[in-house]
Amino acid sequence: MAWITAIGSIVAAHSAVQIGKYNAAMYQQQAAYADAKALQQREVYNKLDRPRLVKKQQSDFSNYFVSLLSSGVEYSGSAYENSLVFQVNQQLDLDIADYNEKIDFIDARNQSILLEAKARGERFKGQAMAGSEYIKAGATLLGNYYG
Repeated sequence: MAWITAIGSIVAAHSAVQIGKYNAAMYQQQAAYADAKALQQREVYNKLDRPRLVKKQQSDFSNYFVSLLSSGVEYSGSAYENSLVFQVNQQLDLDIADYNEKIDFIDARNQSILLEAKARGERFKGQAMAGSEYIKAGATLLGNYYG
């Protein structure tokens, strides 16, 4: 009768390995998706969002400059300083947008790395469970033989 218990343990070991492989594959797919999504978001920012922001800033500055000149104020002194402050603030906004994109990209990449680590953990967990089941099967058979 011990051989039935041993066979059950061997089947459980095989199942643990298969479950570990399945879970690892699932997390690997999620990691690949997270990585691809991070790259896609970076591409969208660099090709769409950032150029749109720069174009809007250029338009805003042009409107500001035309408004300043049409008011009859000479473009020197305080008016010039105000336009410089306007441009510095625009550059700061662009720098903040770039920084936020980098942080979002790093977060997304870190998520993919964590999922890859989880995949390795699931694979190891399946192997560890299988090892204990193989030991249990061997102990059952030996216990019956020596017992």
